[in-house]
Amino acid sequence: MPDIADSLRGLRIGTRSLVRSHPGYLAMAIFVLAVAVGVNLLVFTIVNALWIRPMPFPDPDKVATITYSLTRWSRLDDPQLQIFAGGVAGQVDMTETLAGLRPDIEIAGRFPETLGVTSGYFNVLQVPVRGRDFTPDDDREGAEPVAIISDRLWAGAFDRRSEIIGSVLPTQPVAIRVIGVAPRDFFGARRGEQTDIWIPTSLVRHLAPSDWQGRPLILMPIGRLGADQTVAMADQRFWDLTDPREREFLQQLDIRMQRRPRVVSVSDVFGTPDTRTFVVNERAAALVVAGLAFLVLLGGCATIAALVLVHYERRRGELAVKMSLGAGRGRLIRELLRDLSLVGLAGSAGGLLVAAIGTRVVPAMSLPGGVDIGRLDLSIDWRVSAVAFGATLATLGLAAVLPITRATRPRLAGELIGNTSSSTLASQRVRQALLALQVCATIIVLVSAGLFVRAVVYGFGSGPGFDVDRTVFVSIQENSPWTRPGNDNAYRPDLITQRNARLREALRDVRGVQEVADGVAPIGPASRFVIKKLRAEDREYDVSAAQLRGSPELLSTLGVPILRGRSLTQADLDVRPYPAVITQSLARRLWPDGDPLGQPLRAPVSRYGPFVVVGIARDFPFGSLADPGDGAVVTAQPVINGITSFFVVRTEQPSAVAAAITRTIRGQVVTATTGREVVARDIGRQRLGAWFFTGFGLAALLLGVGGAFGLVAYLAESQHKEFGVRMALGATMGHLVRRGLAAALIPVFAGVACGLFAAALVSRLFTSLLVGIGALDTLTYVGVAVATLGCTAIAALAASWRLRRTSPADALRAS
Repeated sequence: MPDIADSLRGLRIGTRSLVRSHPGYLAMAIFVLAVAVGVNLLVFTIVNALWIRPMPFPDPDKVATITYSLTRWSRLDDPQLQIFAGGVAGQVDMTETLAGLRPDIEIAGRFPETLGVTSGYFNVLQVPVRGRDFTPDDDREGAEPVAIISDRLWAGAFDRRSEIIGSVLPTQPVAIRVIGVAPRDFFGARRGEQTDIWIPTSLVRHLAPSDWQGRPLILMPIGRLGADQTVAMADQRFWDLTDPREREFLQQLDIRMQRRPRVVSVSDVFGTPDTRTFVVNERAAALVVAGLAFLVLLGGCATIAALVLVHYERRRGELAVKMSLGAGRGRLIRELLRDLSLVGLAGSAGGLLVAAIGTRVVPAMSLPGGVDIGRLDLSIDWRVSAVAFGATLATLGLAAVLPITRATRPRLAGELIGNTSSSTLASQRVRQALLALQVCATIIVLVSAGLFVRAVVYGFGSGPGFDVDRTVFVSIQENSPWTRPGNDNAYRPDLITQRNARLREALRDVRGVQEVADGVAPIGPASRFVIKKLRAEDREYDVSAAQLRGSPELLSTLGVPILRGRSLTQADLDVRPYPAVITQSLARRLWPDGDPLGQPLRAPVSRYGPFVVVGIARDFPFGSLADPGDGAVVTAQPVINGITSFFVVRTEQPSAVAAAITRTIRGQVVTATTGREVVARDIGRQRLGAWFFTGFGLAALLLGVGGAFGLVAYLAESQHKEFGVRMALGATMGHLVRRGLAAALIPVFAGVACGLFAAALVSRLFTSLLVGIGALDTLTYVGVAVATLGCTAIAALAASWRLRRTSPADALRAS
């Protein structure tokens, strides 16, 4: 106990002394450590929530689902679902049924979310229920409305009272009886689900809006694999069982869109009541983000090492006196580690604070594909805490090795007696090498950030090719008796044409709408029909060209100008071969030396054609900005797509008109998306990279500026006597300032050169994500180099300017 008391007393005395004597060093070291650790902690928190945190049910690797084409299953006895040897259950696709309860209670400021499931849902997931589970009788028509609630709802609204199980809740529009409580932390089978009330699927039908009554439920299958069955085996078996005609159709789709339904582990998917299930396949991007975050941590190590060197250079005389009086090396090391422990504790707390602030800011963003980060569990669990503790130890350990070695070496006392400087040329070179390493890491992060920012700017600027600020893309799913599944009238072209005309007129009547055309957005999943081969002038070309069909005014509504020839007209609807407008790049590809106007064009595997070229339009990408293809063929043909109609609307106020359309078109399922939203979804990865990497880049640049300032401050402290001697011999203040600048800028230039080379290699890892620019974009590299050199030069100048206060007498007296 006395040893512990002495240690605590020593820590308290040392802390008080450190705070009073070196507050600037302490504040800067804590700030640097907090930024370096906090950035890494934030990244790991998101990675942990997406992939590492265990699913809330046993053996999640044995639970799988089917992505993309979920709307085809209204019953779980489909032969294809027999691949799940361990059992299959289903939950209602809420985007299709719009089901939900509205309890007269709130949790954390929101109403609990409701999900319809089949009776085998909890059994397939092997989730135990407090009370009882659903039975097949609960899922039949006329059964008493029952529900299972979450532990969160049970605790937050009912104080975990046991009598709630079996009681009736006064929910709207129907009262339900609570028959069970799910385990703690279970909110659904998919990441992103935040369900608090589970109800049988038979009850969902009674909760759906009146416009949806009579429609079959669309179920998302959830299956448990057999003991010897893997996800890959189930996926292959699922594909083998697919109807041959459907398999042939899926194989004809553009493979880049990856639209084939596939069996995947539920650990890899994300879904909410507002989104369908999709795979979160951003591990490569996460690795890049984690790597850049590590570079920030590396820069923090170099900065803290510089600060510790400056701090103990100031204490050189004190340490030498202690060693001369008999203080052992171990005692000095313990004293130095005590100071670092204070920095570590405060820096760790600061890192947790930075991460906590980040988890409040980051949920405002969405990951690629629409992953709502706000619906993920971003809490700090033991894994995240362990990473924070490990990052702190690693940073301090790497940063303190050199300072502790130098400050406790045996010849320190001799240096004091002999009045020699401890700042040898070798130690100065080590310090400069640390700064060069730090600047190199900063350049890599900043170049990555700059490339992604440039890609986003290009994507919202000239990249789309159409007018993103004056377009709204509308899909309307008809809901009327003749569109019920099984009704042969649902796909009659004449009825679809009449419906489209009626809806087109309704859209024109919306205030603010200037022009309406049939058609889909060039960017996105709807534009997936791709021509793989084209025949022009008796020659067949392997191409990747979009085939866009719509009303004649489609291009003018999109804001795509005709460069040569003419646009499409109403008269073209009945002309054969089909008059077509092709994009400029495709025209150059097919007729490099000739005039394409009036030339015939055939697509051997397309159901539509042949074509005759009547106009050349400005280029615009299709499918994705990251992979724009070779061009597009646009024809005036009606879009026959079953019960869903697609329109393009031109307006000066896209957001207001999109909201007005959803309010005006009643009795249908309406989705109105602005052009900017379409582009934002397509370049989600680029926007995410721009957000993250810019934040990392600014943090790294700040650490780099601190490193340059610290180096000059170190030289000012360690070479105080030398500067005094130089001034006594006639050196001017300007000479000393230039000397300090040179000492800092030489390693900065070296770090910039190495960083640019390393950034050129790193950027190749995400070249496919760079829209409209290359991995070696000159403007980005030059801008980053100039910014880094400028900022570090200003920091070094600010530190060097302090040398103006040096006088020869003071310098020689102090040394």
